[in-house]
Amino acid sequence: MPSSRFALQRLTIRRKVLFGFGALLAMFGAIALISWRSTVVFIDTAEAVARAHMELEQGEQEKRRLIEKRSTLTDSTFTEEMERLQDAEAERRKTLAEREEMTRATSRVTLIALATGATLTFAVLVFGCSMLLRDIAARRRAEEALAGEHNLLSSIMDTMPNHVFLKDAKGRFILDNVAHRRYLGLTEHESIEGRSTADYFPGAVAETVSEDDRYVLETGQPILNREQLIPRQGREDWLETSKVPLRDTDGSIIGLVGISSDITQRKTAEEQLVRFAGQLERSNAELANFASVASHDLQEPLRKIQAFGDRLKAKCSDSLGEQGLDYLARMQNAAERMQVLIQDLLKLSRVTSRAQPFEPCDLNKILAEVLSDLEVAIEAQQARVEAQPLPTIDADPLQLRQLFQNLISNALKFRRPDEPPRVEITSRLFDLVDTVIPGAKPGDRACEITIRDHGIGFEQKFADQIFVVFQRLHSRTEYEGTGIGLAVCRKITDRHGGSIVAYSTPGDGASFVVTLPVKQPSAETHELKRSDADNDPDGR
Repeated sequence: MPSSRFALQRLTIRRKVLFGFGALLAMFGAIALISWRSTVVFIDTAEAVARAHMELEQGEQEKRRLIEKRSTLTDSTFTEEMERLQDAEAERRKTLAEREEMTRATSRVTLIALATGATLTFAVLVFGCSMLLRDIAARRRAEEALAGEHNLLSSIMDTMPNHVFLKDAKGRFILDNVAHRRYLGLTEHESIEGRSTADYFPGAVAETVSEDDRYVLETGQPILNREQLIPRQGREDWLETSKVPLRDTDGSIIGLVGISSDITQRKTAEEQLVRFAGQLERSNAELANFASVASHDLQEPLRKIQAFGDRLKAKCSDSLGEQGLDYLARMQNAAERMQVLIQDLLKLSRVTSRAQPFEPCDLNKILAEVLSDLEVAIEAQQARVEAQPLPTIDADPLQLRQLFQNLISNALKFRRPDEPPRVEITSRLFDLVDTVIPGAKPGDRACEITIRDHGIGFEQKFADQIFVVFQRLHSRTEYEGTGIGLAVCRKITDRHGGSIVAYSTPGDGASFVVTLPVKQPSAETHELKRSDADNDPDGR
């Protein structure tokens, strides 16, 4: 029973109408057959009754004639003739009775058949009409739902900034969104249904687009992120288009869906990026040349100044007098500061020009080597350096050594006058969630190293300024230095895809927080993302 109901529900309205008319015709045929058969019976019965009545009349006439001839016939002959006539009359009356009964039976059958046929016909008509009305209502609801879905789809498509369009199996537009119509130079309410690409693009471009459409429609394979240069009205646009086949419920391809984006600005930015990359490469080459010049040409005169200054002091100190010796000492001090400045600039430039590949580095070992190098300064200032165990990360060991040395040297330098320096070094490993660094993404493992001193500190508003080259918060007479050390630290963290920030309160020391990825993707993956102007002094 459920299967028959399901089969009936699957019938279309046209098939249901045909099925109903067929049932009605079958019932009308049955009624007509019964009526025809009844009519034939009625005709046969009427003819038989008519013959019986004629025979009865003839019998009556024979009886009258026999009575008239009574005087001429013997009693026996008269009796025999009368009995014969009476038997014949009885036979005919019996036949009439049978025919009458047959007529009544036929009438009843015919009446029942007609009543049943009319009832069934009415029932079929009522059932058929109800089914048709229900199907018509369902179809109207389906059409309304389809119209609603169409409006919803159109509204969603119109809110998209990309160009969205649908084409049929012949490559003609059947639907698109407002962004696509605007790009084609049409109004929002103008329809492109039934038109092709050739109506809006030049011949060569339209042929290329049509070839892509045919490929998708014939092979069923999508085209993804196809970039194409489109000449339009004195300008050239770049479009990135994806097309996928549109299939019906049977899996047959009935068209395609396309989404395209105007990537002209992106292409322009990429061209600018290529130019900037070339400029950066030339700038790096010039920086490398500067390093070479600084390491040879600039230091050579300084060495001669220092050498001749030493000779002059050794051989002519008696004849120079007190003022001459003061001038000579100032000259030698200036030459020495100049040499330190050149060496610091070389360190800054060599962060990228002479960088080593990343490798697993035990930070405990690197820190021990740095503390060994600073042992004399630590003992001289009676400083205390407290370090927790540090992890192993992928890094350039020489640069991390430079990073630790600069930060710890600063912590020793900017001490309080009335107490020995105290430096605390802590670390933690964590998974990036909200914190973002250039060389890692959310979910990656990162290492955070904090170097805290208890020195003079600085105001927090200078936390960015101290990482700029030659920016100092104190005069050279208060604290020595070239103002490059912290800039080197930032450049090192940038190359490692990490970050460095400073937190401080005047009189309460400073904390430098270095965040680095634990794993590096490759030996050299991180380019500097900040300008060379973001360098920093080691003095404050």
